[in-house]
Amino acid sequence: MNIFVGNLSFGAKEADVHKAFASFGTVAIVAIVMEKKGKKSRGFGFVEMPDENEAQAAIAALNGKELLGRPINVMPALPKKPKKEHIHKELPREKQQGDPRHEPSFRRTGKYKEGRRSISFLKRRSASGITAPQPERKHKDNPMRWRKKKFSSPAGHKR
Repeated sequence: MNIFVGNLSFGAKEADVHKAFASFGTVAIVAIVMEKKGKKSRGFGFVEMPDENEAQAAIAALNGKELLGRPINVMPALPKKPKKEHIHKELPREKQQGDPRHEPSFRRTGKYKEGRRSISFLKRRSASGITAPQPERKHKDNPMRWRKKKFSSPAGHKR
């Protein structure tokens, strides 16, 4: 049985956790989760015990007990959730028909002005019943932009 051990001291080693659980039965694996960029503990880990009864006894006895100065949380580990599928994955045509996220007008193509905000804006407009086309944005000239100076060259002087 896989057991979650939380609120571990950051100085706790796998040998310390193994020693605490070994008094209740055989311990197959002890794994303390570490940070990606370093050797510091994240404060939790997992213990694998092959016998279900021994694992339940260890959970009941060690939950709330102190290990290296901190009360640990011990509970059965939850199964890992599957990763979500990528949002841009193409679906078969029959699944795209009824779902408004997969309508051709809302599909992201990677072009300019087709980001997340633009698509959500279009969805809100269509959901509220507005059928008029979206007005084009008019860009004004920026009077503060840098402009090249136009030199008038004196006669006979070439640049």
